[in-house]
Amino acid sequence: MVKILIVDDEEINRIMLREILSEAGYSDFIEAGNGREAVEVARQHRPDIVLLDVIMPGMSGIEAAPQIKASSPDCYLPILFITSLDDEQSLVKCLESGGDDFISKPFEKIILHAKVKAHERTRRLSLEIQDKNQSLTYFQLEVERNHHIVEHIFDNAIGRDAITTDYFDFYTQPEAQFNGDLFLCEQSPSGGVYLFIGDFTGHGLASAIGAIPVAQLFTAMTLKGLAVGEMASRLNRLLINLLPADMFCVASILEIHANGKNFTLWSGGLPRLAVKTPEQEIRLLIEPQHMPLGILEEHEFDNQTQYFETEWGDTLLLYTDGLMESHHKELGMLGEEGVEQWFTRNSQVNAQLLVDKAELYRAGAAAEDDITIVLFKSRPFQFKLPELLAEPIPFNLSFHLTAQHIKDAQVIDQVVAIVNSIPGLAAIRSELFTVITELTNNAIEHGILGLSSDLKAEPEGFIEYYEQRRERIEQLEQGDIWITAQRLMPDNVLEISMQDSGPGFDTASLNNCEDETFGRGFVLIRELCQSLQISNSGKQIKVILPITPVIDDADIPS
Repeated sequence: MVKILIVDDEEINRIMLREILSEAGYSDFIEAGNGREAVEVARQHRPDIVLLDVIMPGMSGIEAAPQIKASSPDCYLPILFITSLDDEQSLVKCLESGGDDFISKPFEKIILHAKVKAHERTRRLSLEIQDKNQSLTYFQLEVERNHHIVEHIFDNAIGRDAITTDYFDFYTQPEAQFNGDLFLCEQSPSGGVYLFIGDFTGHGLASAIGAIPVAQLFTAMTLKGLAVGEMASRLNRLLINLLPADMFCVASILEIHANGKNFTLWSGGLPRLAVKTPEQEIRLLIEPQHMPLGILEEHEFDNQTQYFETEWGDTLLLYTDGLMESHHKELGMLGEEGVEQWFTRNSQVNAQLLVDKAELYRAGAAAEDDITIVLFKSRPFQFKLPELLAEPIPFNLSFHLTAQHIKDAQVIDQVVAIVNSIPGLAAIRSELFTVITELTNNAIEHGILGLSSDLKAEPEGFIEYYEQRRERIEQLEQGDIWITAQRLMPDNVLEISMQDSGPGFDTASLNNCEDETFGRGFVLIRELCQSLQISNSGKQIKVILPITPVIDDADIPS
């Protein structure tokens, strides 16, 4: 209901105005006999329309108008002056004091009705706008509060510790308030470091929502010393269940071993990893091998890792595609080649330098995607590892895998889990997983199934190789693999022996597999183990794996 304040020192005028407006349907009136009383009534009752006489004793309408207007600072309050004045100067003063319209004496009923109706509509629209502005202000404050809460949680869940700042040069730049990129760094139980670099699809809060559970799971896995392949599988399983179908995370998971020059990598979708020598020459370019996390179901997912080695003083570069997608209006997109040129042209290159060059390349335009850059100069990590609290207990474990077990895709994980349940092996869990995985896959594929690695000589051969593997696994009815794992004291090493019931294979090719695209598993095993023995035409393999990784002082660069 519209509330009308009528201000006039003549009661007869107030009565006339009430009667005329009542005929138009108005019924809520408040009255004042002078300007001072009108100001007080307006503050108390907050009218919607004011009919204000100009000439009154004490405080005139022109003096009262600004104060009445002030009673409604956030919303339009129409003041219609009641006047018999007709000189221009007086009318201008009325408008300057806050008046919005005039009602001339004597009152014209039709004109009075029309003017009050018109200002009633304006007042109503103003109130609606005020209400919407209040709602928007409340919503904005609520969003800001929620953002502060989320930022606080992010800062606590994804912190940076001394490992990150002491050993890595990095830069993370959000395209929006929340970063869809994720950079995590944790120490491994064996004295090395795990890295996770990810880029969720999209921008802002929606893209960053997966960061917290990924960070929590990653930290938990690093404390247990899981292998990179295990981490990839578990993170993929998490994101498959967490993210909607149109979201995923391109990522690289990297384990840097304690000596600072041996690396295990799982990469799905990020730009290729680059390694340069101290002479500013590219030593390695490693392309991603897999689909991003959160796309493939568990039975489709491939957790196979790549192993590579650098020399001390080499510099490794990882980054998300926000850097390579920097765009110049004439030169086009920077691309991987452009990033690698910047990387090798300056011996003192750092993350901030690459960011600055990208900004110059874009000619000041904003980045179209989040940017994360990580550089690591190969050197040993100097972490103090926990000392053993008790003398290690020797043990001997034996496993017999039949055809039914071999068909189970999770059988290797089960074997590793049983071995790792023994106290004191967490420090080598990653190495242990890699060694057992490579040995078991070798026994299955070449021993039991009789597959030939020659198929992998061509890119198309990989597809044919794994298609044959799948078919032969499905048809497998007989086959046995025997695995033993025992701790030998006082050397505190783990002896792992693998024997299969297959016909064996030509082991001569394993001596020259460093330059092949296949057979690299044995190169990796030789790097991780103290010794590797192959006998009985490849049907029996024995390795010695040190339980406490050490760095020879003679190998540490000065």
